[in-house]
Amino acid sequence: MEIQDGLLRIDSFLAVTIGILVLFVGKRLNERVRLLRELSIPEPVTGGLLFSVLFALLYAASGTVVELELRARDVLLVYFFTTIGINARAADLLAGGRPFIILLVLTIGFMFAQNLTGISVAGLFDLPAAVGMLGGSVSLIGGHGTTIAWAPTIGEEYGIANAMEIGIASATLHSRICAASPSRPSLSRALSKARSWWSTPTPAS
Repeated sequence: MEIQDGLLRIDSFLAVTIGILVLFVGKRLNERVRLLRELSIPEPVTGGLLFSVLFALLYAASGTVVELELRARDVLLVYFFTTIGINARAADLLAGGRPFIILLVLTIGFMFAQNLTGISVAGLFDLPAAVGMLGGSVSLIGGHGTTIAWAPTIGEEYGIANAMEIGIASATLHSRICAASPSRPSLSRALSKARSWWSTPTPAS
């Protein structure tokens, strides 16, 4: 770690250590704040927003910019997505039956809707269609992990300098915060009805 010309550079090892600390802080905050749990805000997002505010205050107070070396993050992302695929089995997919097919069709439909909306909004502001994709299924379906994985490629190929910031902001504000708030009451009612239906004894014939 070194400070030079108002830039605080944090090496890869310390960046990973800070990331672990962010996770634990977010976990503790979610345990203490009931609203965060009710809105299904992930622990990394909670901790990340807090540390983002702290870094912003550091910049406002001293003009120091924090720069994290993120090479380890990219390697860990590969491990993360690989381990998800290791547990996938065709038998599990086939066991899903009709509900799985319905869910799959709905998900694909929402992906098209998200991308169409994102590209349309980007067009209204004379922005490249790739910006709309970052605000569409890349961040909303894929979340933060997919956004971090694809944003550098999209930014390089389409000349979008702040592609990462656009994608992360969209994933955080839309798929985590905005989507969780209105869906929480309806989801609670649906789960309550499902529990009631399952717990109701079947009358004897």
